[in-house]
Amino acid sequence: MMNFPAQQFGGGFMPSQTYPSTRYGDYSSFGLGSPTASQAIEWLTPGLYRAAAELRAITGATPEAVLANLLGSVSFAVSGGYRVRAHNGQTMPLSLHIQFAGPPLSGKSAAHDRLIKPIVEAMRDWKKAWQFADIQPSTLLRKIRGGSVFALLSMAEGQRYLRGKLSLAFEDLNDLYDGHMPAFNRADDHESEWNAPQSAVLVVCVNAQSEPLRAWLERYVKPAAESGYLYRQLILTTLQTATDGVGSRQPASELVRHDRRIRELILISLSSLGTIQANCLPTIEMRPCAEAVLHKSLAGFRSMASEVAPRYDAEVFAVRLAANMRRIAACLHVYEGYAHSISSETMQRAAQIARCFGAHWLASVSQPKQTPDEVVRGQRLLDTLHGLARQSGSLMPSWREADILVLAPNFGWSRAEMKSAITSICGHGLAQIVPRIENGRRVIKLELMARNFTSSYLTCSPAPARS
Repeated sequence: MMNFPAQQFGGGFMPSQTYPSTRYGDYSSFGLGSPTASQAIEWLTPGLYRAAAELRAITGATPEAVLANLLGSVSFAVSGGYRVRAHNGQTMPLSLHIQFAGPPLSGKSAAHDRLIKPIVEAMRDWKKAWQFADIQPSTLLRKIRGGSVFALLSMAEGQRYLRGKLSLAFEDLNDLYDGHMPAFNRADDHESEWNAPQSAVLVVCVNAQSEPLRAWLERYVKPAAESGYLYRQLILTTLQTATDGVGSRQPASELVRHDRRIRELILISLSSLGTIQANCLPTIEMRPCAEAVLHKSLAGFRSMASEVAPRYDAEVFAVRLAANMRRIAACLHVYEGYAHSISSETMQRAAQIARCFGAHWLASVSQPKQTPDEVVRGQRLLDTLHGLARQSGSLMPSWREADILVLAPNFGWSRAEMKSAITSICGHGLAQIVPRIENGRRVIKLELMARNFTSSYLTCSPAPARS
């Protein structure tokens, strides 16, 4: 379903003359008005937006690949230096667990490899292992207990991760998402591990192709959801491929600034983690106005999920997405070097980004709904009526209802099925049944709604002005 800008500089969309339909991978069906990945990038804070725009221009990577890997790199850089105040008064880490899935040539490697470069440079003097891929869960835990308290699980192509045991270690990943050290079990018999740190930082940013993630979800969605870990993940998907970037023809000035800022933040993280436990890092506070934005967004997230999930599951989805929204806001706040506590503007930006992730999560995880027969018939009837309207050139196309009903056999329908199609398009506000006087006689007519050619029922607020 294509939507066209209603205004030259954004701020609304013209509606397609179709019904919303839910199909696998179509994020736009969940939460009308949810930002696309391109629009979510527009909602980034100024410095991050400029870096993302330049990365897209140079590499040609898809917006989803850019957004996922950019947030992953920022989350790692800041999560070793700060925590954020949670809704219950406790603190939580700034670490995000992100999955991006796209087809070959969607820009996964280009975005991942470019954004991890400053991280590798800044971590050069860190004496412990910090970058992990598709390792065994026991190996990861042993390394963290041995002092690798600042860890990044990051892959440009994560198919092996999705086929390995680490992707199924839900309880351990839950603990590490919350910054806790997983409890010891019977296999933990190394004496050196009994002096393990109390907490750690683990950021996850895994890129994979679409089919492996789809196969993983089809097989493990139930245990992953029951463990709670699936709700903690942020997911972005795309069916698009990358474009030809401009490469070296454009100077990478904004990316150079980004690299410098990432190195600065990692040095702060290394200095902090060298002296204190990860769960004792300085805390970023939330302003009351920012908490109000988050509370309002929570209701929106709950509404998004209620379309496809039972009430309890929708509540879990909303609460976990709101927690990730809080972490995203803190990441933006620290990266830009904003003073004091998190503002409502930063939280509004995080809300739009989280809403984008939430729509992708629902489209990836939720089972598609069967489109009702009356909606399918209504779409066919609507397409036919628009074709007739174009042929007639009428500004207010209309037909006698009786004449439309007579056409039912031409569609292979009964009169009752034609009536249900008419009711469906009228119910969606695309047409109306009205009485008219023609030649002195009262007739019942079906009229297409003229306003649907100029107004919008799918809207997305424009991003705020950026300095």
